[in-house]
Amino acid sequence: MIAKFSASVRQYLSFRRLLDALPKWMKTSATQQGLMFGAVSLLSLFLMAAVTFVYVEHELSDQNSEIVKESRALIEGHGQRKVDDDPIEDDEILAVLTSGFILAGVLVSLLTAVLVVAMGRISQKRINRIERVLNAAADGDLSVRTGERYTHNDLARISVSVDEMLSRLEGSVAAMSDISSNIAHELKTPITRLRHNLLTLREEAETLKVTEQAPFMQELDHALADSQRLASIFDALLRISQIESGARRSRFSQIDLVHIIDTVAEIYGDVAEDAGMSLVVEKPMQPLLFQGDRELLIQQVANLIENALRYCPDGSQISLSCGQARESNQVWLKVEDNGPGIPDAEKERVFERLYRVDKSRTDGGLGLGLSLAKAVAGLHHGVITLTDRKPGLGVMVTFPR
Repeated sequence: MIAKFSASVRQYLSFRRLLDALPKWMKTSATQQGLMFGAVSLLSLFLMAAVTFVYVEHELSDQNSEIVKESRALIEGHGQRKVDDDPIEDDEILAVLTSGFILAGVLVSLLTAVLVVAMGRISQKRINRIERVLNAAADGDLSVRTGERYTHNDLARISVSVDEMLSRLEGSVAAMSDISSNIAHELKTPITRLRHNLLTLREEAETLKVTEQAPFMQELDHALADSQRLASIFDALLRISQIESGARRSRFSQIDLVHIIDTVAEIYGDVAEDAGMSLVVEKPMQPLLFQGDRELLIQQVANLIENALRYCPDGSQISLSCGQARESNQVWLKVEDNGPGIPDAEKERVFERLYRVDKSRTDGGLGLGLSLAKAVAGLHHGVITLTDRKPGLGVMVTFPR
C-alpha cells in the first residue's frame, strides 16, 4: 500500500516537472485551455465517428438479419411470392444515421461539459486560494501562503509571485518592527530621563524658594510642558502604528457598542459640564453586539469627545449617539457638536498625523485625535466620515457586525 502511494507521488511529481519544462508560450491559461479544447474537439470527432459507426453497424446488422431470414423463407416457399425491390428503406437508413449522430452528440456534449467544469473548478479553486491569501494579508496576517510551488500556467505563476511578495513583505515588516522597537527604546528612555531631571530641578528650585514669577521658573515650566507634549506625541504615534499593523485584531471579542457609549458618557459628562458645555446621549435599549477591541473603541470615542470639547465655545452642545443601520448589517456611532466645524477643503487632511486646521492655536492638541480614530475604524473594517452640521461638525463611524 505504501509502495503504491509512493509510486503515485513520484508519478505526480514527474508530471509536474514535465509541465514546468514546457515552453513559455505554453505556460498560459489561454494557451492551455485552447490546446485542451482542441484535444477535446479531436476526441469528440473520434468519439462521434466511433459511436456512429458502432450504432449504424448494429442497426444495419439487424436489418441484414431480417433480410436473410425473409430470403430463406422465400426460397423454402414459406414466404410471400412478391419480391421487395427495395428491402432497405432510405428513411430507415436516415433514421439510423440521425439517431447515431444524436447519440454521439449527447455523449460528446456530456464529455465536453465534464472537462469544462473540471477545468473551471481547478482554475476557480486557485483564484479563490489567491483571494483568501490576499484578504488575510490585508487583515494583517502576513504569514499566509498559497502553497503553490510550480509555474505551469499564469495562475500558478501569480500564486508563486504572491507567496514571494508576502515573504519579502513579512521580512520587511519584521525589520521595521525591530527598528521601531529599537527607536522606542532609544528615544523613550532619554525623554523620560529628561522629564525626571526637569521635575527634580523644579523641586530643588522650590526648595531654594525661587519665586514663580522668576524667568527661570517660567522657562522650567515651559520645558516640563514641552517634554510632556513630546512624550504624548511619541506614545500616540507608536499606538497608531501598532493599530494600523493589525496586530490588535488578535484581541477582538464580542462587545456591546451601547456599553461603550455609556462608559464614555459617564467619564465625560462632568468634564463637559465643567467646560460650560452639555453632553447629550442617545442610544437604543437593545445591545449592539459586534467583534472589536473594547479599549481602542473607548479611546476612539473619547478622542472624538475631547476634540469637540477643545474646539467648541462655551455653551455648546455635544451629542453622542449610536444605533444600527436598517438597510445593512452595520452599527454606527456619532459625535456631533454645534461648534465652528471644519472647512470642506480641510476635511481630508484632518486625518493626517500631526495636522491641525488652526496652526496658531496653543490649546495643547496634538493633531493626532482623528488620525487615531481613523486607525481604530480601519482596524475594525469600519469607515469614518465627517459631515457639516452648519454650524458644527458631525463625525460618524460605521462598523460591520
